Amino acid sequence: MNLKYILTALVLTGGGWLLGQNDLSSHLLTNSWQALNANPALQPQGIVVNLPGLYNNLWVTNITFNDLVVDENGTQVLDIGNAIGQLGTQNTLRENLDIETIGFGIKIGRLGLSLGHRLRFNALIDYPKTLAQLIWEGNAQFIGQTISFGPSFDLTAYHEIALGASYQFGENVQVGGKVKLLSGGSNLNTSRDNLRLTTSDDVYQLTMDADFTVNSAGTLSYDGLRDIGVNFGFGNFSGENLLAGNSGLAFDLGIAVKLGRIQLLASALDLGGEISWEKDVTNYTLDGRYEFEGLDVGQQLLDNEESFGNVVDSLYNTYEPVETTNNYTTTVGAKYYFGANYELSDEIQVGVLAFTEDYQQARTAALALTGSVQFSPLLRVGAFYGLRNERLDNLGANATLALGPVRVLLATDNIITAFRPKDAHLANFRVGLNLVFGQPKETMGQPEGNRMF
Repeated sequence: MNLKYILTALVLTGGGWLLGQNDLSSHLLTNSWQALNANPALQPQGIVVNLPGLYNNLWVTNITFNDLVVDENGTQVLDIGNAIGQLGTQNTLRENLDIETIGFGIKIGRLGLSLGHRLRFNALIDYPKTLAQLIWEGNAQFIGQTISFGPSFDLTAYHEIALGASYQFGENVQVGGKVKLLSGGSNLNTSRDNLRLTTSDDVYQLTMDADFTVNSAGTLSYDGLRDIGVNFGFGNFSGENLLAGNSGLAFDLGIAVKLGRIQLLASALDLGGEISWEKDVTNYTLDGRYEFEGLDVGQQLLDNEESFGNVVDSLYNTYEPVETTNNYTTTVGAKYYFGANYELSDEIQVGVLAFTEDYQQARTAALALTGSVQFSPLLRVGAFYGLRNERLDNLGANATLALGPVRVLLATDNIITAFRPKDAHLANFRVGLNLVFGQPKETMGQPEGNRMF
């Protein structure tokens, strides 16, 4: 495939290693390990064992699959020009993947304790439309202009080991907290992202003003423009880096209050979350003004392999980054949940849930109307309708199936994606498996399976 198709697809989709964070369904999975992760106060009585599970959330702004692949006379063809036309001035791709490995929680009387582990992958890519235009259409369209085209990104894969405790005051108030050890496996991020390109109308001379730094921890290998490698993924995790090298801490807090049929919830997750990267660290920096004379260099760079090689040879010395090995720190964005539920009956519950997060350049918020029904001692089904990512087409659904001590949990924050995946900006799902022992009968099924504690 022509190189420009590959590069543009990477810009538009965020890269092949992304699968396809706000989690609004976990609060509805009552008496589960997943609800305890969403609010450390929501610890049920008895013993809960969390078995391997998966959560994934992918959010892409402005473009969808159908913007990139269009139908022409019954044949699907790649139309990158059409996709670029749908982009905004700034565009975001956000990915969150959690692989839950094992967890154990016990609550006897008023005191609860928990310990769990999961692998987490967070990615945020923010890029301007001009970057895609340069890659695909070249710089001729910008003659006589100065444009900014630097992307910013933060991709992190890490272990999380969480130790939690909860305590119930009286019959109506329960509080909880967790301390979480973070152990980094891989990171790739930009600490400075300023790239400005001026295309002079005099012999089409290019001037790039750069203040751009990419930090890598066990991810990026660079030996010139012709030899760049990226090794990012959960394959980097091993027992050796579980508690060594790149480390940090984060904290969770939560409270649940019951006032008759009304339940009030609040939690703050990943407070103060940071990872200090000290192992296998490399920094690549472009800093200064660079000049290159050429005619529509972007298009020459991407038209074919021969011209690509010629231009790379010319650019090699001009744009060679400075390489250092300075330690650096990244943050894990704090998340806040506020909710209220009302028991219409012993089987039916309705409520409202609000979420906010401030992570890098992606400031997100969500508001949802929720409901759940206990159909039988075996099955509980919930749903919500929400405003999320400035969109109204968010319809979530979840279900908990109880088979003896086994709890099977399924959830999605946008079930519409299952029916129209090619028009979706959001893909979200959760699959979980719990073992539950020693819960009071009234919390396991009808008539009070929807109660927090």
